[in-house]
Amino acid sequence: MKRYIVFLKQVPLSTKVEMDPVTRTLKRSSAMTRTNPDDLYALQLAVKLKRRTGAEIVAVSMGPASAEEVLREALQRGADKAVLLSSKAFAGSDTWCTSLVLAAAVRKLGEYDLLLFGKMAVDGDTAQVGPEVAGQLDIPQVTHLMEVSDISDTCMCVRKKAGRLFQRMEVDLPCVVTVGRETGELDCPTLTGWRWAQRQTILHWDECDLGLEPSQVGLQASPTQVVSTMVPRRKKDVEWLPDGEKFFAVVRESMRRGINF
Repeated sequence: MKRYIVFLKQVPLSTKVEMDPVTRTLKRSSAMTRTNPDDLYALQLAVKLKRRTGAEIVAVSMGPASAEEVLREALQRGADKAVLLSSKAFAGSDTWCTSLVLAAAVRKLGEYDLLLFGKMAVDGDTAQVGPEVAGQLDIPQVTHLMEVSDISDTCMCVRKKAGRLFQRMEVDLPCVVTVGRETGELDCPTLTGWRWAQRQTILHWDECDLGLEPSQVGLQASPTQVVSTMVPRRKKDVEWLPDGEKFFAVVRESMRRGINF
């Protein structure tokens, strides 16, 4: 049976997120959350391909217990099964450790044809996790996917973005693809889908289920080290100008000092 595995991430809804002063990582509990936008387009592509091939779609997310909301949305939008990778040992994982965990989950799930990722996450913008999982599994990857024109049991024909150009290529399966908004509009979720999603059981796996040691994952195992973080502070003075004459006087003085408007 064909199987597409889609990876979705829970990200902050707002840009106003607190930083942990000790670990220098985001305090994700300090903000409301949503599904990473690009990941929904990856899921949408999987659903479109499922209509042509009849494949099973498995949604996978790595995060705290609250990330179940992301997986419920994935089920509502067309996924058949869902797996949450959740453990205190995973906290603070950088892209390398995250890819290690996701690759282990893929191996545990068994046979697959496609691994689909959002192009990048809005809380990191690294665009590294999808390609790193491809490296962990030693399979081909296609980044910035635009369109899948044909797909068979062994390969697929795709169009992808390459800088200012576009490429058409044939890639062997299984492979990793990363997807953005360029693949088309999202289908609207339905009430029927929501009701079905609420009744489904979400599997929970930790490092033991994946055959990993706690020392292999998390903040301490991550090669990325953040030395320091700071929030830029901007100060501005506000002055009310009573009339046009005062306004033009301020403009002339600013121009004299070389300040452009």
